[in-house]
Amino acid sequence: MDRRIVAPTAAVWLAFVFLIGLARPEPAPRVQVLTAEEYLDKVYGAWQATMFGNHSGLHLQGVYIEEPGPPGSFSPVHFEEWSTDDDTHVEWVDLHILETHGLQPTAEEIRLEWVDHLNHDIWVSTRRARDLMDEGLLPPETGNAENNPDGAWSIDAQLQTELFGMLTPGMPGLAALYAKRFARVTNSGPAVEASVFFATLYSLAFFEDDVPALIAAARQLTPDETIIAPIVDSVVQWHQESPDDWRITRRLIRDEYDTDPMWWASRVNFAVTIMALLYGESDILRTIEIAALAGWDADNTMATAAGLLGLIHGYGGLPPAIANSTDIYFNEDVTGDLPRYDTVSEFARRTQSLAETMISQAGGTTGQGEYRILTEMTPGGGR
Repeated sequence: MDRRIVAPTAAVWLAFVFLIGLARPEPAPRVQVLTAEEYLDKVYGAWQATMFGNHSGLHLQGVYIEEPGPPGSFSPVHFEEWSTDDDTHVEWVDLHILETHGLQPTAEEIRLEWVDHLNHDIWVSTRRARDLMDEGLLPPETGNAENNPDGAWSIDAQLQTELFGMLTPGMPGLAALYAKRFARVTNSGPAVEASVFFATLYSLAFFEDDVPALIAAARQLTPDETIIAPIVDSVVQWHQESPDDWRITRRLIRDEYDTDPMWWASRVNFAVTIMALLYGESDILRTIEIAALAGWDADNTMATAAGLLGLIHGYGGLPPAIANSTDIYFNEDVTGDLPRYDTVSEFARRTQSLAETMISQAGGTTGQGEYRILTEMTPGGGR
């Protein structure tokens, strides 16, 4: 055959294929549907379980380090009202910031709200970030390692950013952006990555109730070069090797990750949270107990794990011990113009209002009691 004929013919065919490829429309974004009632039930469950886990662990902070707590020694603490603690009240202030300044507050607006409202019951790199704001520094400079050295290893941000997963159902990329931005107010180290991971878990959990599958999906969205990626991989592997005894995995966590200056470090507590979620097998009270007895910064690990399962099960699926606990929130430390008393159910309603705006701005709809959410590309699920 004459090559002078074949070559132009091949060129024409490749050009045709290329043009057809350009003309082919992109696959339509996948739409996930969630009713407004379902959403509110889930975020109310998350908030209530978070409060329960947080406050049940306050007396256990830093208690179990060398060894875990004795079997059967944990029992939840019941309160007549929840009160301000850094595991929850920073997010309460974040709700206020987003309501007051919109979904894209400036660094100066964040600083002004922190100066007005966050002046007590904040610690370590959060305390340092707040003090730096008095010197005129803005986020993220308040969280970088040069200005805030403890923020390079401490836990602070990862106990203050689960809210952003609640606000972004089925949109883990958006959850990650918000979690990273607000995490960098106080931290520069692994706590920023852990914040993104937990927000991602919460976002994905609106449409996935299998905990190992959630952890696997969030891990696939986590770059291998991050500090936390090998932590997730190790804990998952240790759980597979010793699925019936979390104490074996806890010992391995201590040997591998308890090397930072204090028990409120990011890495070891991140590992414990993943461990509790895997060994708890979606039983929220069992998960809280494992996190409590594992030790280190127990109220943090208990709160984050409980909140995720509260979101998965919804308020209607919570055990009575949690569902029947108090709805009252007492603001004993937050200053400025925020109310002295609030309720967890009101937290949930305000979260829902902001989430509706978030969904709409991301291209979804929220009318007639139904949310149609343009969900993002996620591992194993397409768009």
